[in-house]
Amino acid sequence: MTSNFWFQRFFYFIFSLLLVVWLIVPQNPLKQTIPTPDFLFCLTLAIIFRRPNVLPIVLIGLVFLSTDILFNRPIGLWTAIVLVTTEFARTQFWRYNDANFITTWLFVSLLIVISTFTHMIVLNIFLISQAEFWHYLIWAMLTILIYPIMFCISFLIVGFDRKNYYGKFVGTSE
Repeated sequence: MTSNFWFQRFFYFIFSLLLVVWLIVPQNPLKQTIPTPDFLFCLTLAIIFRRPNVLPIVLIGLVFLSTDILFNRPIGLWTAIVLVTTEFARTQFWRYNDANFITTWLFVSLLIVISTFTHMIVLNIFLISQAEFWHYLIWAMLTILIYPIMFCISFLIVGFDRKNYYGKFVGTSE
């Protein structure tokens, strides 16, 4: 069982590294007008809501601190917000363990919006230059819309738990 956790953690780290490299590599020479959703934040929340004991806080902090450095963001700000959000989500796992996907998605949407606006408020307090309000609003909406895809990708990392999902998809419970 422990080796499975280490494999899942290693796969999360490698997948997040590949995702960051994909986001850094220039793909379009034209100016980007639509912000890119935070795939990594969605994937982390999806894994936390599926299996909260798979991702330790140190791994999440390491991955997001490296993204802060690579994406040239204020170092540690988004990492701290993500760590607080994921730890809060970890404490709410028992509440959403047996809930349907829509309920979990609404709660994750609330967490994404609160995290985004917390990031905006902290940047405003310290007078750090930032994008416009609409940029953050579109970013939060795209991140919320991409969550179902990241939830499906999370099955690749933590596997399919037949005990929890069989009755919800088929309509019978064991």
